[in-house]
Order: sequence, then C-alpha cells, then structure tokens
Amino acid sequence: MRLRSASSLKTSKVANNEVIYVKGETETNSEHGTKIVYTRRRKKGKPVRDVIGSVISSLPSYLSDIPRRPRTKKKKFKAEEALPRPKLDSGVFDNNLVKIWNSFSEDKRKPFAYFDSLWFSLYRAASSKDKVLTWIKKEHIFSKAYVFVPIVCWGHWSLLIFCHFGESLQSTTRSRCMLLLDSLEMVNPRRLEPDIRRFVVDIYKAWDRPETKNLIYQIPLLVPKVPQQRDGNECGNFVLYFINLFLRCAPENFSMGGYPYFMKKDWFTFEDFDRFCERLYSLN
Repeated sequence: MRLRSASSLKTSKVANNEVIYVKGETETNSEHGTKIVYTRRRKKGKPVRDVIGSVISSLPSYLSDIPRRPRTKKKKFKAEEALPRPKLDSGVFDNNLVKIWNSFSEDKRKPFAYFDSLWFSLYRAASSKDKVLTWIKKEHIFSKAYVFVPIVCWGHWSLLIFCHFGESLQSTTRSRCMLLLDSLEMVNPRRLEPDIRRFVVDIYKAWDRPETKNLIYQIPLLVPKVPQQRDGNECGNFVLYFINLFLRCAPENFSMGGYPYFMKKDWFTFEDFDRFCERLYSLN
C-alpha cells in the first residue's frame, strides 16, 4: 500500500501583531483513494520543556496547546543530546515499518500483526469509519499475541498495542489489555482514550464477537514509562523502535500480574534507540 503525505505551514499577522500559525496536513491512501485533512490555527506558543527540563525548540507550536501533565523532577531515563533526524510522514514511516517487519523471520512474526499507520486517524473521521473496519476485518488480530496500532494525531506519533484480544477471560497467563507507549507524556497520552475505547468496541462488533460493550470497556489501558523524546522530530522513530523491540524480545505471554515486569528501566535505552536509528537509516 503506497501512502502519500503533504503538509504546509503558513503565518499571518493579526491586528495586535501576534503571529497566528495555520498548519494544514493532508494524508492520502493511494490504494483506497481516501484523504484525511487536518487544520490547526493557534497562537504562537511558549517554549515547551521536556520531562527533564530541556527546551524542545523544534517542537511544533501547536503542540504547546495540547493539555500536558505537570513536569516531574524525577528522571526515569538518562537523556542525551538528540541526533538530527527528519520528522516522519506516514509514507516514510510505513516504508520503514515494512523494512523492520521483513527483517524478522516468518516464525518470529507469527504472534504479531500491525495496522496501517493511517487507519486510526481515518477511523476518527466519520466518513471513513466503515472502510477502516472493513480493512481491519481482513486481519486475523484475535489469533495474535500483539497487534501494533501506530497512531498519528495532532502531528504526534504514539503506539497502541493490543495484547491477547482473543484470549479467554479465564486465562491466568495471558491478559487482555492495551499498552499505549508515548515518547511525549507531557501531552497526556490518555487524551486518546475515548477514541481508543470506541475503536476497540467497533472492532469487536465488526468481528461479531460475543463480548458485550461493558466488558470491552473493562479491558485495561496501560501507559508504561518509556524514554522521552529529546526534540520535536523523534516521536515517529520512537514508535518504530518500540515495534522493533517488541518483535525482538517481547514475551510470548503477557499477563497483568507483575506488570510492567519486562518493561523495566533498562529495557528501553537511548543508546539502543540511537543505534537502531543508525541501522534503519543506513539502509535507505
């Protein structure tokens, strides 16, 4: 599936000499001919600081208007200076995801599946909702241990992972749950929860599953601690890194008991992330 992305950023002055930023972003799915357009108009925001107090000078100005969690002085990960890398559009992201996927053997990939990077955004547009659910129905997600759902909203990438969605509720070793990995926690990842919940309910309905809406809404949505990006361009690369890491060494069974057990501080490292990016872009 070939995807194209186009974006523009304009500035204009208003009467009080404040600068207004207008961001338009268009994503096109060339196979299905579906187009999604985002438009943002915001006053120029103040500099945004990351969780360790560094100024993120290249963070898009409209992100400063997204509700953010209060900063904490506790440092979960040792951050080093970010290496210059381009911000990913959906086309580059999907090409890199295919490259990562094909680097693993068929046996290794068998417990995993992934969605197209635009499906979640298209689902949120009412006109494309039914199409997305039709595409998802072709994926055998209820037989998979992990399903990767890349999310790009408001110009920011995060990763949703469905865990053991087809597992019995009586299982003690495999828990149905969702993981939301976000390298910019200051924008509050849980702002996506209402859309995620509706998305999951509709997926279960599309498959004619017996679970009730109330039961589906009880599937836990977990937000584990992950490294935080060091500039405004790293979010897409972090999502690719998280996918690669899960493909490489996630456990066969995920259970709520002992969570986050394998996702401890030393499981994600900036050194490993930078090496991953170097390998990935050396193949382009």
